[in-house]
Amino acid sequence: MTEFTLTEDFPKSEIEFDQRFLNESACFDYLFKMKWPTGFSCTQCGHQAYWVSSKNIFICTRCEHQHSLTAGTIMDSSKKPIMYWFKAMWWFTSRKSGVNTINLKDLLGFGSYNTVWYWLQKLRRCTIRKDREKLSGNVEVDEFFIGGQKPGKRGRGSNGKTAVAAAVEKKSQKIGRIRLKVIPDCSANTLLPFISANIEPGSDVSTDGWKGYEPLDENTYRHHKVFQNKADDKDSVLPGVHLVASLVKRVILGTHQGRFDPGYLQNYLDEYVFRFNRRTSNFIGKKFMRIVQQAISSTKITWRQIKVNTTLTPSQESSLGLSA
Repeated sequence: MTEFTLTEDFPKSEIEFDQRFLNESACFDYLFKMKWPTGFSCTQCGHQAYWVSSKNIFICTRCEHQHSLTAGTIMDSSKKPIMYWFKAMWWFTSRKSGVNTINLKDLLGFGSYNTVWYWLQKLRRCTIRKDREKLSGNVEVDEFFIGGQKPGKRGRGSNGKTAVAAAVEKKSQKIGRIRLKVIPDCSANTLLPFISANIEPGSDVSTDGWKGYEPLDENTYRHHKVFQNKADDKDSVLPGVHLVASLVKRVILGTHQGRFDPGYLQNYLDEYVFRFNRRTSNFIGKKFMRIVQQAISSTKITWRQIKVNTTLTPSQESSLGLSA
């Protein structure tokens, strides 16, 4: 993804959204402002004058290079009107706990489950902004596990469940931003790179006594170990991570009925982080604006990139916009 310039132009409510984006022209005008907030600039020659074709292609008047607002993005090759993408992005960002495939399919009036599932996976991949700021200050780090009810060992040695590393900023007694990542194991080789990638050097990092955190560089972080078996109040040990883990599991169980493929869990976690870190926004439309900005700066994602080792029928390829 490329960087974008932040603007503060967004609908403040669903009524305002419906009034504003009544047709394709209004949607493309909004995409134009997101892509060129200071005005059109040809990617080939830098010229600022253009004309627009009947297919919403912006053509430079000097070199005649053609610019599409959706080509090369997650909306590339879509056969659905752009208004459907806008409505999908609105519902994706405005629902407090997200929206699942069946609900969005009904809301959009689509006949194909695969198409809506495909769109949602694309949108989830747009929730993480490139070069986002790392967590800082006081940060709790721990792991938790997501999976079905299966017999056997619990915790770090559990089988049949997916491990997730979590980092949670603490702002006094409140929770700040969070980071979540699916991890293959709970070893130091996995946990230390997670900390390095997500937490600013010089921060206070609180963990439990797990050996995977022992090699944490004390010249980079101030490491605080909290041992649950020595605490009088067990709930006081890393309470931020435990609360976030509980909330994530509740969303997986509620919004997605507890059904998910571990191969796609990271996409669901990225969506949750996007939503959680913007939970204090005064307007639901601000999250919509952010996802549009990141969608217009995204790269093309094909069905085959998302759903590996899947063979589609010609009718499925046509419905997904994959056929020639």
